[in-house]
Amino acid sequence: MNARLALLVLAVGAAAATEAVAQNQYQQQIANQMARWTPTFNQRGYNAIGQLMTGSINDDADASMVVNLISGTQYVVAGVCDNDCSDVDLAVFSADGSKIGEDLDTDDTPVVAFTASYSGQFRVRVMMATCNTSPCYYGVQVFASGGK
Repeated sequence: MNARLALLVLAVGAAAATEAVAQNQYQQQIANQMARWTPTFNQRGYNAIGQLMTGSINDDADASMVVNLISGTQYVVAGVCDNDCSDVDLAVFSADGSKIGEDLDTDDTPVVAFTASYSGQFRVRVMMATCNTSPCYYGVQVFASGGK
């Protein structure tokens, strides 16, 4: 391998490692913040279902995910964002696009509580209202009353 190619390989590898460390740092922030919230929901009779859903989006952008829920079950959808974010919002929609609920408060811990009116898919929309250093990372966890 010639010297230039070796330097290029090292530079690309170092950039990828730096990005991975930064991503892990932000994902750890998200996991820690959600871990602080979880006991509050547990005390109210809600348990996390599924995995913490994470991602990153720029300021004033949004992302959506689909969750499968069961009719008649009470749910809480909770969100958090990394330390570069001061305002993230959530909205939940039914399969036909009707808004079930939303939290647009100016904070970084949105919560939407509702009872599923049918069994099937619901869409959760995350909106990054204020991100100081794009992209900002977010986490969304679904909790169900009595769920496991």
